[in-house]
Amino acid sequence: MDGVEVVRLEVGGLNSIAHLLPKTRGRCGVYELTFADGQRYVGQAVDVVTRFCAHRRTWSDIVEIAFQRVNRSQLDEAERDQIRRREAAGVQLRNVVHTAGRLGASELDVLLPPAEQRRWLIDHKPQIVRLGSRPHDPVLHHRGRYRFTRLTADPRFTDELARLVGTYLRATIPVPELTELSYWTISALPATNAATYPRLLTVSVHALETLYVYHDRHTPQDLRLCMNIDRAAARSHLRTRLGLAWMNTVEARYRIRPGVLGLHFTSIRSGHDALTHPGIINAARRLNLDLMRKGPALNWKTHCPDLVERVLSI
Repeated sequence: MDGVEVVRLEVGGLNSIAHLLPKTRGRCGVYELTFADGQRYVGQAVDVVTRFCAHRRTWSDIVEIAFQRVNRSQLDEAERDQIRRREAAGVQLRNVVHTAGRLGASELDVLLPPAEQRRWLIDHKPQIVRLGSRPHDPVLHHRGRYRFTRLTADPRFTDELARLVGTYLRATIPVPELTELSYWTISALPATNAATYPRLLTVSVHALETLYVYHDRHTPQDLRLCMNIDRAAARSHLRTRLGLAWMNTVEARYRIRPGVLGLHFTSIRSGHDALTHPGIINAARRLNLDLMRKGPALNWKTHCPDLVERVLSI
C-alpha cells in the first residue's frame, strides 16, 4: 500500500492501536496487515482500531499495519483495487477469498472458521447434509406453508427440478444445514419481477438471488434457470472447457456485488450438466462465500423450510 496518505505502524507486540490512530482523525478506510512470514492481508473497516483488535486475537504474528483513510461509500472499490494490486505483484495474501468482494473479518467466521472456509472453497465435491441439524422456526414453517403447497401442486415443479436445486445447495453452499436461514434462504413463488419474469423459486445468499427458476410472463410453460457465479473465477473455464450451446451468459450488474456472471439455461438438464463442471462449481462457491462474508440473509422472512426439506430429501 503506497501513497503519501498511507499511515504505516509497527505493531509487533501491540494488542491495540487506539493510541496511534485517534478517532478525531478518522478510522474508516482500507488497511494492509503484514505478518512475520511476509504474507499480507488486505481489508476494509469502518473502525480500523476495532478491526485490528479482532485480527490480533486471531493472529499473533502481525508486525505492521498500513492504513489509508477512505470514505465509507468507497470502501468496496478501494479494497478491491488494493487486492488486485497485490495479486498483480505476486504478493501472497491470507484472505480467505481473493476476488471481487468484502474480504475482511466477517461474522461468518464465528459460525464457520476461516480454515474450514478455505478447505471448502478449493473442494468440488457435494456435501452430505444432515437434515436433523437444520434450524427450526415454527413461525416460518407456518408462514411459508401456503406458497409451498401452491408450488408443489404446480406440474412444472417436477422431481427433476427439485433434485437440481438440492444438487446446487450441496455443491455450492458451505455446510447448508448450518448456514441455512442465517446466510442463505429459499423462497417458493416469490413476488420478484412478477409483472415480467415471475419466479417459480429462488435461492438467495445475503441480498442476491444466486439461483432462480423463472419464465416469461407470456409463456409460463417455458421455464428457464439462472445460476449466478463469480465472473473472474469462471472466465477461463467458460472460454476453454465448456461448450456454450446449452446456456447463455450474461454479465449481471448488481450494486451489492460487482463481478457476477449469470448463466441462463433453457432446460433443467442443462443446469444439472453445469453442476458437474468443477469450474462452474468453484465460481459459484466463490460468489456464495463472498456474499456470506458480506453479511447475513436479508430476506429471511420469505424463507420456506418445507421447500428445503423437499429438495434435499429427494
